[in-house]
Amino acid sequence: MVQVVENRTDLTARLVRTGPHPRLAGWDLAEVDVVGAEPVTGYADLLSGNVGQRLLLAVPSPLLADVAAGSVLRVRARLAAPGEAMAEKNPAPGTFAVEPPS
Repeated sequence: MVQVVENRTDLTARLVRTGPHPRLAGWDLAEVDVVGAEPVTGYADLLSGNVGQRLLLAVPSPLLADVAAGSVLRVRARLAAPGEAMAEKNPAPGTFAVEPPS
């Protein structure tokens, strides 16, 4: 079994679409286009390499309630397993925001 190191990255991403996560109750699986990434001090940065790419991101469902496609998400996320990114379940103030489509 592969173990992922403790990691965090602040992502900026445009929401393409979202739906219920196939395995995690209370989570959505968001398809996003990553437009920016910043490392988080004290953590490995394993997601910055996704800038300019499409990424599947697990996000707690309440955070995406009524969020429209085209919205920009600013989210602290981690690589949970190879190919599986996850937003923080209980984001600290300033680590999750949504900007409506322009």
